[in-house]
Amino acid sequence: MIENPFGVRNPEQLGHDYIARYFVDIYTDLPSISEQNNSFISGARGTGKSMLLRSLEPGVQIASQKAQSLRELAFLGIHVPLKKAEFAPPEFRKLKGYAAVAIGEHMLCQHVMYRIVEFVRSIELQLSPESKEDFCKAFAKYTEFAGGKSNQLSEGKSSSIQHSLEEVEREIIQVRQHYTRAAMKSEPPEYEGALTGFLDYVVPICRVISSLSEFSSPKLYIMMDDADNLPLSLQRVLNTWVSTRSTDSVCLKISTQLGYGTYRTLDGRVIESPHDFSEVNISTLYTSDSNRYFKKIESIARRRLDLAGIEVPLADFFPADNAQEVRLEQIKNRIRDDFAAGRTEGYGGATKVGDAVTRFAVPLLMSSMAGSSKSSHTFSYSGFESLVNLSSGVIRWFLDPASRMFDEMLSNSLNEEVTRISTSVQDKVIREWSEEFISKLAPTGIEPGFDFADRSDDDDASLHSLGHEGRQYEDLRSLLDSLGDWFRHRLLDENHGERRVFSFVLTGEPSDRLRGVLGLAVRLGYLQLTSSAPKERIGQRRPRYILAKRLGPHYKLDISGYAAHPSVTAGDLEIAMFSPKKFLASRERIKSGDADQMTIEF
Repeated sequence: MIENPFGVRNPEQLGHDYIARYFVDIYTDLPSISEQNNSFISGARGTGKSMLLRSLEPGVQIASQKAQSLRELAFLGIHVPLKKAEFAPPEFRKLKGYAAVAIGEHMLCQHVMYRIVEFVRSIELQLSPESKEDFCKAFAKYTEFAGGKSNQLSEGKSSSIQHSLEEVEREIIQVRQHYTRAAMKSEPPEYEGALTGFLDYVVPICRVISSLSEFSSPKLYIMMDDADNLPLSLQRVLNTWVSTRSTDSVCLKISTQLGYGTYRTLDGRVIESPHDFSEVNISTLYTSDSNRYFKKIESIARRRLDLAGIEVPLADFFPADNAQEVRLEQIKNRIRDDFAAGRTEGYGGATKVGDAVTRFAVPLLMSSMAGSSKSSHTFSYSGFESLVNLSSGVIRWFLDPASRMFDEMLSNSLNEEVTRISTSVQDKVIREWSEEFISKLAPTGIEPGFDFADRSDDDDASLHSLGHEGRQYEDLRSLLDSLGDWFRHRLLDENHGERRVFSFVLTGEPSDRLRGVLGLAVRLGYLQLTSSAPKERIGQRRPRYILAKRLGPHYKLDISGYAAHPSVTAGDLEIAMFSPKKFLASRERIKSGDADQMTIEF
């Protein structure tokens, strides 16, 4: 059976050899990730954070020949996934105050230690008897220092890495039992178990591992994946670990899905960049450098096709619609002819023909296709370059539709061979994929009317665990429809000098409700957040929100590039959350009847 070269798999379930074969380094664009410092890596779901962290694991480093042996490793990357099922259950919110912090930190330390011991067990055959003995004794010693019990220090007991792993697993189960039983009682039962911490448990055991004779004193990178799944109290614990600046022995690489709730430590201090950590947002890494992102996706797609034995140029494998390309070239030639003849008044003040072609060719094409119906149903988003643009800097947003296209072609293939994706299949999948994204905003709240703006800083729950339900879904859908309607109107407006719009700069102070909706949009990937320096006020930067190009086919927009980013007041966006028609009328100063006609058809 032919394997889909673009298949997307759960990063946690992938073997080292698979990651080494398929992963194209993106930390070459993020040098701080592999440096000896604490780092926060944020990004929307699908931007490759987990694969990035897993690529730093020793097994992947060796499999990809970045190191030939354990001794050549400059660092040891230990991947620690922080799952909602482990840290978001409601019973975690029963304990309050210091008990919640102390027991929660112990729980977090045990999850980290489980992954550390699991790594040591994975290389057990490469360790000498002395190294195994040193590790097991250190583990047992620091466990007992923290008030725990380890049979490995008992007289006559032999040391065992597997036994150490079982002890950590047992401790995690016992602590979870305490949380569960506490939730069933009016008063939480007294906790009498071990209380491990970062500096007195995790760090010293990591130092012992680094000192083993099989290594050359590497630093340990503890890679906390999806840290916004942690309750706020444990986010403060994690921040406190960062603030210890113990990077001489242990560095923390922390990934979040743009929902990290606080940067305060347990004593209320704020950790800051660059003193305590470096910071990078993968979601916006390529926003200002589309060429670099194009080359990255090109490398990923090329490698996957090569591994599948498909030696076809990417432009041929994902062909653009030929008839549409011919029409587009005719429009470009017409623009060139206009400039050659001095007819430049209809091109928004463009002084160079190349600028006019870039800004107006596709809008003119889409306008000609729309005609009086304003539908543009026949516009094709096919082609490799278009697929890259649609992915909006999210690697999975390229792989997922490409995978669906491959499966569709394979199901229609008689000889079970796929050498190209037809434009019709591309357009079908792209349309469904875009519609699927916006349809997820149908309100399904288990807490109708819940508003993140009403959530206090003391509410000890993760952003993910609350589910983003209720009124915010409806507000966000209305906001996106307003933006899509507005951008579409600008695209078809023959009198407008800037017809390509896919972003806006926010002016004014948003209300708590609007701030919550915009934050939700960024966390879920519907908007990307960057900043823009206003011309009228030097040194001040305002938030710039970019609509995910994945929504382009749904709203029938030009996704070929960014152009204008007009300012929008917070007051106008408040209107957008309630009435796309009124928002469009206020933005474009058109009659309400015209606004009714311009509303997007769904």
